[in-house]
Amino acid sequence: MPAFQDVINNVESNDGVFGHDKENEDSYSVRKHIAKMKEECKKVHPNLVILKDKMKRTANERIQFLQSHSTRESLLEFPALHQISIIFSEIEEKYNIDLDKKLLQGLGRAADKILEQVTKKKLGTDILSQYEMALGESCEDTHKGLKLCAAALILPHLFNESPDKLYVINKVHRAPTPLLVVDGNPFGDCIITLRMDGANPDDISMGIAALLGTYFVFGVKYAKSVKKTLAFIQVVSGIQSEEKINSTVLRMANAFL
Repeated sequence: MPAFQDVINNVESNDGVFGHDKENEDSYSVRKHIAKMKEECKKVHPNLVILKDKMKRTANERIQFLQSHSTRESLLEFPALHQISIIFSEIEEKYNIDLDKKLLQGLGRAADKILEQVTKKKLGTDILSQYEMALGESCEDTHKGLKLCAAALILPHLFNESPDKLYVINKVHRAPTPLLVVDGNPFGDCIITLRMDGANPDDISMGIAALLGTYFVFGVKYAKSVKKTLAFIQVVSGIQSEEKINSTVLRMANAFL
């Protein structure tokens, strides 16, 4: 029997038809789907196929809930949103974009020009020093990943904005908005946590993608002190929204990509 069928068979029989149309759910079935989601999320390794199914089935009610409740309340009611893959799935469902992949590709195209500009303007020197040190201590196979990491971390400096509203490295954090918390060396061994939902991305670029996705999933407005940086990341990622993008950001994105 195919593996995917095994997954389907693991869904309780009273859960309804797997892949049921979300438009046909009623309040009773939605409550059951949320209960199943909460039960699944208690596991050390929750089944992502089941979680994605529950998220689709509860989509209409969840959108309304998120609009009228705090982030903390939303995460308690829909705990699957603690999973980075679910954040990415939500973005793909709404915008038809693989956010992690798209940002990785965009940063890959823009990284050289980003680093060239900050080096010329002598911005973000601490990050650049760590990057150069990491290059000297690592094998060539890792250089591309290190460059992407450096480009992502240096972006706020390029727009003369505060990186502390995008990420903190080995610091106490108090930002009320989504934030990446990096414990350790961002170019080496470290633990990365997305502060808003507690998820742990694999690396800096995935963390930045998840952070951007969190803004959109929870409907949070960009922090003013890092608004241009986030708008640039949004453009690079290909997410189109109704909010107007700063013209300077657009010009820079067009020049770098």
